[in-house]
Amino acid sequence: MAVYAIHRYPRDLELRDGTRVCLRPMAAGDADALLAFFHRIPEQDRFFLKDDVTSPLVIQAWATHLDYDRALPLLAWQGDRIVADGVLIRHRGGARRDTAEIRIVVDPEVQNCGLGVAMISELLDIASDAELGVAVFELVKEAQGRAIEAVQSLGAIESGTVSGLVKDSHGRPHDLVFMTLPLGRWWKWSRY
Repeated sequence: MAVYAIHRYPRDLELRDGTRVCLRPMAAGDADALLAFFHRIPEQDRFFLKDDVTSPLVIQAWATHLDYDRALPLLAWQGDRIVADGVLIRHRGGARRDTAEIRIVVDPEVQNCGLGVAMISELLDIASDAELGVAVFELVKEAQGRAIEAVQSLGAIESGTVSGLVKDSHGRPHDLVFMTLPLGRWWKWSRY
């Protein structure tokens, strides 16, 4: 199993509107800044995330137990504050050993300038370099429409939908959409 190539970080990135950010993997000392970032994310955007990202215990556990080969958290920094968090989660065994899941959250203050797509692209490049075959995205259809559009713009296709699988804070059911994007040669060729 190939190891993630993260030697290119930290890396500066200029977004469509001229905003500059610095990308780098999460380090153990980033817990407080990451917690502050998630507290700036509106409740309705945090609700469908898989973990309680406003819990200091959750964030501290992430910082304490970093395992880049299993879950590679990539942070976008603007000065001394985090403005986006993305993670590439590798399934290491069995039938899913060539598959990785990608999750991303972007601060509302810097949305619509290409940061989300840029971070997803970075994580896809890392996954492809590690010889993974497929990236998977699990998105709530009615609540994460912009994220669905972003991954579709990179070539992801809808692989399936489970109707009513998740519920919002009012108990209303929502569809969970599975998007997949092939990596390897296809991803490298699509970059030209």
